[in-house]
Amino acid sequence: MPHLTKRTIDALPVQDKEYFVWDDQLKGFGVRVYPNGGKRYIAQTTRHGKTTRVQVGRHGALPFDEARKRAGKIITDIDDGKNPNEEKKSERRSPTVKQLAERFLDEYVPSHCKARTQVEYRHALNTYILPAMGTVKVLKLSRDDVSDLHHAMRETPYQANRTLGVLSKMLNQAEAWGYRPDRSNPCYHIKKYKEQKRERFLTPEELICLRKALDEEQETAPSATAAFRLLIFTGARLSEIQTLKWSYIQGDRIFLPDSKTGAKVLHLGKGALNVLGGVKRIEGNPYVITGKEDGAYLTDLQKPWRRIRKQATVLYWRDYGGKKVSALVRELQDKFGFMPSWEDCRKAAEEVELELPTGLADVRIHDLRHTFASGAVMMGESLSMIGKLLGHTQPQTTARYAHLADDPLRSAVQRIDAMLEKTMNAELHPHRNTMESVENVKPLM
Repeated sequence: MPHLTKRTIDALPVQDKEYFVWDDQLKGFGVRVYPNGGKRYIAQTTRHGKTTRVQVGRHGALPFDEARKRAGKIITDIDDGKNPNEEKKSERRSPTVKQLAERFLDEYVPSHCKARTQVEYRHALNTYILPAMGTVKVLKLSRDDVSDLHHAMRETPYQANRTLGVLSKMLNQAEAWGYRPDRSNPCYHIKKYKEQKRERFLTPEELICLRKALDEEQETAPSATAAFRLLIFTGARLSEIQTLKWSYIQGDRIFLPDSKTGAKVLHLGKGALNVLGGVKRIEGNPYVITGKEDGAYLTDLQKPWRRIRKQATVLYWRDYGGKKVSALVRELQDKFGFMPSWEDCRKAAEEVELELPTGLADVRIHDLRHTFASGAVMMGESLSMIGKLLGHTQPQTTARYAHLADDPLRSAVQRIDAMLEKTMNAELHPHRNTMESVENVKPLM
């Protein structure tokens, strides 16, 4: 029994029949020589009277030192009760991530996820997960694979974290289906990115401009404009208004059988009731916000929102954008005989090197819900009450609006400060009434 080295293996002759040569130092490590000249490293050991032989790799393709190292580990694993051959068979039988995703979307998602969540899951899988790891065997998917995907999405932390969540959920189900060992999810211990919570609320001036833009779009997009008005007046989620049915409305309340947080009641004020009163019912369509297809609701509100948002921004530039910006927009309006487009204003501003305010260009549809909440806070409503109106199940979700309660106090302090400063700076005359000296001071209210 020789001491195996690369040189000794290279020198092994080819015979009519295959044969084995074993190493004299590492018991169970050997090489198999085939009649065609091929040579393969093998590892072999006997446990409880059963001999197990595992192919390690091809001589010439796998470095000798690496082959010896792998063989040693295989022999140790077999002695510990593991079966590398069965593991290889399991790996070959293991589905790819793409195959797992197909089963996950067909069997798990429809019965366990709400409609909106189903859309988000499909988007994350088709857009991010499958292009990155669709061909990888589920059993071989590693933490490095997951970390690489998450890191590649670092510029969009919110989407990166949501995608990680979808992948983790799917791999948990892979364990339930027996595709991976229990508690082997490689998404565990992947640290999520810190997300910057966006708090964008419309100012009174912005609301005025938005209302005017909605009025202009009323005839061409009645369903979309009604949806946006209802979002403002109710603080509801977009999906709740999109899927709103006439049968859910009873008097001044809307009874939603299923929302993101379960069954929910929306209370309607005069503004919301007026909007609903102006919506035309379509025979055969149960939805308030109707789509183009018979019996369907309007699914795409982003396109009309972008158009309305631009119109509102132009109005904001004209009426509240400052002297130079306002003059530019009004000049274009006089020139065209109608309100200029967002693109026209941008082009004209670039020509004269004038910086335009953001206006409503950064306002998302979801910010209409934030606007409802911020208005409630500044009207003095408690966070508990606002949480109930919005349908929050966790107090910390509503707590993000707490700082807005300081705004009325801040305004009051500024008015008091102005009065006191003017009083202290007033010139008092010994033979005149003291209050006459400050008669021009504005009252607090």
